[in-house]
Amino acid sequence: MTAFFPAHCRVMQILRPAALFVFASLPAATLAQQQQCVNGVRIEGTARDPSGAAIAGAQVQAANGTQTTTDATGRFVLDCVPSAATMLTVKAEGFAQMAARPQDDASGIARIDLRLAIASLQTDVQVRADATDLETSGGAGSTDLGTADVQRLPEDPDDLLRQLQLLAVAGGGDPSAAIITVDGFQNTSALPPKSAISAIRVNPDLFSSEYQWPPFGGGVIEIITKPGADALHGAVFFTDSNPLFNATDPFSATATPAGKQRYGFELGGPLIRRKSGFTLALEKRDIDEFNVVDATTLNANDSPAPFLATVAAPQRLWIASARGDWQISPTDSTTISYSANVNNLDNQGIGGLVLPEAGYSSLTSEYDLRLSNTLTLNPNTLHETRVGYSWKRTQESPLSIAPSLQVAGFFTGGGATSQNLDDRERDLEADDDMMLTRGRHTLKFGVESSGYFIRDSDPDTFNGAYVFGGSSAPVLDAGNNPAGQTTSITGLERYRRALLGLAGGTATTYQVTTGTPIIPITEWHLGFFANDTWKLMSNFSIGYGLRYQFETTPGSFDNFAPRAGIAWALDKKQTWMIHLRGGLFPRAADEFSEIAQVYRLNGVRQHSIEVYSPSYNNALTSAAGSIPINTVNQFPRSFSQMNTFLAYLNIEHEFPRHWHARLNLLSGADWNTLLIRNINAPTVASSAGTAPDPTAALLAPRPIAANENIFQYQNSGHLSGNVVSFSLEQHNYKRGGLSFYYKHMNFKANTVDSGIDSPQSSYSQKGEAGHVEWSRDSYFTFSGNLVLPLKVELDTQFDGGDGGHYDVTTGTDNNGDGDFNDRPSYATGPGPGIYATRFGLLTNNTVNGDLPRDIGIMPGPLHLDANLSRAFTLNPSDKESPRTVTFNARSANLLNHTDVTAVNSVLASSNVGQSIAAETARRIELGVRFAF
Repeated sequence: MTAFFPAHCRVMQILRPAALFVFASLPAATLAQQQQCVNGVRIEGTARDPSGAAIAGAQVQAANGTQTTTDATGRFVLDCVPSAATMLTVKAEGFAQMAARPQDDASGIARIDLRLAIASLQTDVQVRADATDLETSGGAGSTDLGTADVQRLPEDPDDLLRQLQLLAVAGGGDPSAAIITVDGFQNTSALPPKSAISAIRVNPDLFSSEYQWPPFGGGVIEIITKPGADALHGAVFFTDSNPLFNATDPFSATATPAGKQRYGFELGGPLIRRKSGFTLALEKRDIDEFNVVDATTLNANDSPAPFLATVAAPQRLWIASARGDWQISPTDSTTISYSANVNNLDNQGIGGLVLPEAGYSSLTSEYDLRLSNTLTLNPNTLHETRVGYSWKRTQESPLSIAPSLQVAGFFTGGGATSQNLDDRERDLEADDDMMLTRGRHTLKFGVESSGYFIRDSDPDTFNGAYVFGGSSAPVLDAGNNPAGQTTSITGLERYRRALLGLAGGTATTYQVTTGTPIIPITEWHLGFFANDTWKLMSNFSIGYGLRYQFETTPGSFDNFAPRAGIAWALDKKQTWMIHLRGGLFPRAADEFSEIAQVYRLNGVRQHSIEVYSPSYNNALTSAAGSIPINTVNQFPRSFSQMNTFLAYLNIEHEFPRHWHARLNLLSGADWNTLLIRNINAPTVASSAGTAPDPTAALLAPRPIAANENIFQYQNSGHLSGNVVSFSLEQHNYKRGGLSFYYKHMNFKANTVDSGIDSPQSSYSQKGEAGHVEWSRDSYFTFSGNLVLPLKVELDTQFDGGDGGHYDVTTGTDNNGDGDFNDRPSYATGPGPGIYATRFGLLTNNTVNGDLPRDIGIMPGPLHLDANLSRAFTLNPSDKESPRTVTFNARSANLLNHTDVTAVNSVLASSNVGQSIAAETARRIELGVRFAF
């Protein structure tokens, strides 16, 4: 605390003059502009076509003549319309004129979403400002972000992704697994620049057969980019996060003056007025972060000593995009876009227990060319086609080519096992959708296809990898000679003995891979879907659909996914709503982690050998007690896609003054998820209380062949559980809005979040049904925006909860199955090889221990992010071409809370459960943006 106040005072001394300058420069006219609309209504709305796409440039006029036009996202605002003149008339080229009247409420704000029909169809409707969507769209954690909402999001790509993932996780699931689509294209891995984003929809109705991902798979983030406009417009911007404002990493022994800079421009306008337009964006990001090492190694005297290091990890990121829009006819429009994302990172993979020498530098790039066409065949039929092609490449260069050296629970050194990775990928996507409206039915059907063409040069473990784990070893006398007794030693002591040539000083294992590093893979995914929403009555509708999909490499073809749901309004004003949904969700295998691993280590393309008890630094030379084991990976003869069944109940209520509450219950189960099982593991009996004998385990009988591990990917994983959540929102107050979300999760599985895991024993599932690593028992988010005096806007997001789960392991391979995931057993009393932990007395003297999987819980995260901004209009008299300057100050982790990302999970380290890595400390950035 004593260090905080001087730093705080320095920050205030810097910010105070800047704040006084900003507020003193405000013209007096701004005070008059803040007067509320006393005798009228503020109308906010959107204009969209039948597919839901935004209509830019539509003319919106109130009955008293007040008018405006929709922006690039289809949004419009009429600041103050007399209550008697709120009938709106909307016109747009190629669309039928529409009249609508929003109903005012006590807040003085009315919202309306206008859907314009094509051609000459005339529509007159009455729309209530507080109408609730009766269709089966929307779901757990559904969120729509318009242009103003997007502007409040962070500029930094990592911070932006984290906040979007935080919104997506409201559907229940692993935030890192959220699927991101851009303009309907599913094959994307890089976010577009924030300046190019028009709107974002998080977690639409994932129970529609249009979507293949289950809600608790991580959620879906749909990003819509901005089209061209009828007038030339653009912006230049600059943000700076000076090290003076930023806090030091909590695990760093020295100052980590991290800094970030972001600068660029955007430009858009017409090519042919009302026919075609363009948008361009280019930005550069210079990010200077640090990776902090908190390990234990041997000092010059070969004694255990802490190793603390802070290593600079600079990142240089370029993002560019270009887009052209062409209105071929009033009912036919085409968009073509090109984007590039190039990211250069140094000193990656370092931190926690990983020493600086084991890091690598990486260069990732992605280039996307996309073409989409939207055709309105008639007022009730919409057709959309999308074709995209992507070039992706990931390169890694190790900082050392020495063999990898892992001392379990203490440090990882040597060279990175990835070595000179070079992954090249070409992706082709082609989608075709059609939507029809027939009476009370809205039908949508289509086909989605993706092809992946991969050339993966991955020399994983070609440099060799030593592992030192805890074990039993001779007791040494004062002269370092065996004293005739045995004892349990840690991996670090085993490593020390290996360096000094003492008894018990052999590595646990040495693994090396040889062969051809290049792996060519071609894979196709194809999916068909059809969905119908049937409005039976004004207060009751049902939705139902079917999806079929298959994949090649490996082939899986029997994958049908029916879906169904209802929406029921319990009262005439539709203030009470019930949604009930259910369905099946098949999922394809991941083309990298599963498929590439099998084709790489198939015993033909690449050979992997693992030597147990090898001589250190001369591992491949035969020595007394060393045992070489070959390793092969394979798929089973029959393979199925992973499947999920989900049921969802949602109850919503609209309270007075537009307070909106939701109660959600999501329950389901996974099956056919992938597990890796050694089908040729030694048949070793379980035991506790006796030091394991690795040599005896390796020489035990195997069911297929001697001295060979056969790791087979099997459809034997399962997961089940539920999510209970509650949300409360209010976004209709003129000067602010807020949103609160809380969820409680309860998932159990015999696999991890990635879908690939190995059981402790290949012959038993005992203790494998544990918590899911990404599952947090409780979590909450609170966000809000507030318009302060002098038009200063404050946006905040506060979230926190329980930490993720982690597995406690022995740090060695006690049962000889080739997998270092063995767990300890509970002990009844103290003794050699027994450790006192927060989980009780545990011992490594066991084979197939009885400690449940993922029993540990990491410290819970707590984030407070805030943004303070003020926009100035330089030419207030020019309503058609305003020029604005916006200043903002944004903070990430304002509380400077230590948000742990990794803990020591190896029992023999004696530091099990101790935090070793965390997210970045407090960051503050200042920015300015000039737009015209």
